[in-house]
Amino acid sequence: MRLLSYYLEGRRFEWLITIAMLWLAVATFVSPQILRASAFQWIALVISPWFTACCLFAIGWARLVGLLLNGHQVRGRRVGPMIRAVTAAACAVMWVQFDLALIQLSISQGFMSPGVPFWSMFVLGELDVAYRVVANGRTS
Repeated sequence: MRLLSYYLEGRRFEWLITIAMLWLAVATFVSPQILRASAFQWIALVISPWFTACCLFAIGWARLVGLLLNGHQVRGRRVGPMIRAVTAAACAVMWVQFDLALIQLSISQGFMSPGVPFWSMFVLGELDVAYRVVANGRTS
């Protein structure tokens, strides 16, 4: 239980988003229509669902590695926080794309999609993670 607490302490948001990313990546690999049949159809017009799934999986996997390496040293350097900061910034860019797709849908339908506030907050949450990791220079 102590080991689990060590990995989760102060990083629950990152763990939840990482699991969601990997889950969506696998679901999109299995059924690419997920993106085409949802509000994210705007993303599928520019980026293929397969490429989106690959990005989700790669960034999610890198983030998982960063979370697991957090606090550990590799060749005398703590790489976990650096990986976490980079993947948080990459996630913010990805979530902006999802948010913009929902904003585009909102404009075309004449009212805001209920997902806009959530994706906007995901972007801010990711930027906060990246900032805290870099600003603190520690494993928080």
